[in-house]
Amino acid sequence: MAHETEAQVRWLSTGVVAVTGALWALTPLAFLIVGHVEQAAVSGVLLAGLLAVYTRVVAGHIAGSGPGPRGLRTFALFAVVVYGSFPILGGVWIYTPLIVGTAGLLLLPFRMAVAVLVVVAVAEFPLTLALRTGLPTEGLQNSAGVLVAAVVAAGIVHYARFVRELREIRATLAEMAVDQDRIRMAGELHDLLGQTLASISLKTEIALAMVDRDRGRAVEEIKATIAIAGEARAEVGDVVAARRSLSVGAELSSAVALLELAGATCDLRLGISEIDEETGDTLGWIVRETATNIVRHSDARSCLIELGRADGRILLLVRNDGARRGGPGRGTGLAGLRQRVDRLGGELTAGETEEGGFEVRVWLPAVHDQERVISIDSCPAG
Repeated sequence: MAHETEAQVRWLSTGVVAVTGALWALTPLAFLIVGHVEQAAVSGVLLAGLLAVYTRVVAGHIAGSGPGPRGLRTFALFAVVVYGSFPILGGVWIYTPLIVGTAGLLLLPFRMAVAVLVVVAVAEFPLTLALRTGLPTEGLQNSAGVLVAAVVAAGIVHYARFVRELREIRATLAEMAVDQDRIRMAGELHDLLGQTLASISLKTEIALAMVDRDRGRAVEEIKATIAIAGEARAEVGDVVAARRSLSVGAELSSAVALLELAGATCDLRLGISEIDEETGDTLGWIVRETATNIVRHSDARSCLIELGRADGRILLLVRNDGARRGGPGRGTGLAGLRQRVDRLGGELTAGETEEGGFEVRVWLPAVHDQERVISIDSCPAG
């Protein structure tokens, strides 16, 4: 999770800084247009230095680390460079105070930041009159422009931070959903075996107590214990082998919801409406496991789940655009899925796609038991 957060901070920061740098570059360009090459060079160097500092500020804000104790000093740096350059650079530099306003909103406590922004916007009016010898309306326009531009620039950074936090929350919720499914399975096993193990323990104690007094009764108790143990073994086998019916329709719906919760778009394509129960149970389990693996072991942003018939067989295709993390076979459970497919005489293939994603493709015989047919019409269409 930490690695994913760092990657998100990097690409969000890069996007914000790239847009900001392009806008700031308009000032040196304006100097070049009016033929002031030296001033263009000076402004370019100053803005490049400020942009380097601004990049660190943006990355820290998006990461949620905050400005820290150096926030006020960093803001002072922006203010000194911007306002101290007016005697050298003159009227073309008039719009750069928006940098100070933006820095204040990102580096200072809220109330102080608002006060600084108001002061910067108000100060733009006399600066415009003094440096541009323009009309009062131009001063008012510049004041409003600096105010709005600073708010928008800071808002973009805040939005990038919100996007990062939202992605983290969605990934955490998806992980929790996967863990909840494991907890549910553990609860089923606990409920299944709790009473059975208590019965086995009680009957064993009775057999031990009766072995010297009534060997016949003790033998009967031991036989009953063996029978209970056999039933428990069969019940556990049913749970582990997923013989208790898994609705493929419900699993497909759950898979779509889980993947979208994790931040990926999911395209669900259904080419059949009915399927026999044994095949449906196996496919339901495979859909559950592959969706879980995508959430846990990939950086997928789009997924495809396709279920249909081809060449007289049933095809299940689960594909995503994020390669697995952690190396082949780690956490995927592909061996267990292959065993389920092999028991039905099917075929499972899995591997990376040419586009750098990963796919699982399952072929199964069309029908195993014509008398047990279930509907999958309840699935949402992709």
